[in-house]
Amino acid sequence: MSETNKFLQDKVIHWSRDITSLANPIVIVFVSLVALGLNTSFYHLLILLAVNEVLCSLIKLLYHRPRPDGQSFEGAVVKIDAGSFPSIHSSRIMVTYLSLIYHFDSMVLKIVLTLMILAVGTSRVMLKRHYWSDVIAGFIIGVAIYFLGTYLLN
Repeated sequence: MSETNKFLQDKVIHWSRDITSLANPIVIVFVSLVALGLNTSFYHLLILLAVNEVLCSLIKLLYHRPRPDGQSFEGAVVKIDAGSFPSIHSSRIMVTYLSLIYHFDSMVLKIVLTLMILAVGTSRVMLKRHYWSDVIAGFIIGVAIYFLGTYLLN
């Protein structure tokens, strides 16, 4: 591999980590708080995110699919982290950004948020933390939690 290709490959991995961090729970809550403020929509989103974490963690605990990078584990808590299916990052970003997409009227913002959802999912595959099926399942779970939660909470 040439030095230029190695440099570019390292940069792609570095950028993928940055993009993945958009779905970090602390970042998600902070962005949501800034965007929504302390109101009912924000509190509903926190409930949906908690449901998302519990549901996806239970799936990972009951159905363990090893990550593409082969992360090993000992114990139930680490088993959840070492599980590939479903992608909690993908479900978390979907729940959060769908909430923001439906909260704001700006078409530009809706497009940017949609692209960010897709970027996070892609970054999870590029970092070899998930397979595409894990990301798609995470997206589906996120959509289901958002719409079911929105129906039940409103």
